Amino acid sequence: MRMAFVIACVTLLSVASAADAADCVKDSYGNVVCGRGQCATDQYGKVFCAREGGGAVRDRYGAVRCGIGNCATDDLGQVKCSTKPGGGATSDSNGKVKCLDGCADGTPELCAAQR
Repeated sequence: MRMAFVIACVTLLSVASAADAADCVKDSYGNVVCGRGQCATDQYGKVFCAREGGGAVRDRYGAVRCGIGNCATDDLGQVKCSTKPGGGATSDSNGKVKCLDGCADGTPELCAAQR
């Protein structure tokens, strides 16, 4: 009985985590826009989303930069992203970005404009 409960919980969690993979934000008109990866709005309210497992973050100029994995902004306002899909990125206490499997610059080319 206990094992069946554990299996049901694990199955439910795996289904729920797959459903939560998409990210949704509101555009400048109040419309909800969803993407397969993380989404962000640029300085004009246009929504850009990363590919599945990727991150999307505004840089210091208000432009959205995307990466293969999650992204973070360093102390100079540059966007750095993990090179692994779904990989983490965070700023340390000195303002430097640390990424799982290494960091790469976030680029607009890895973003997709959403409608």
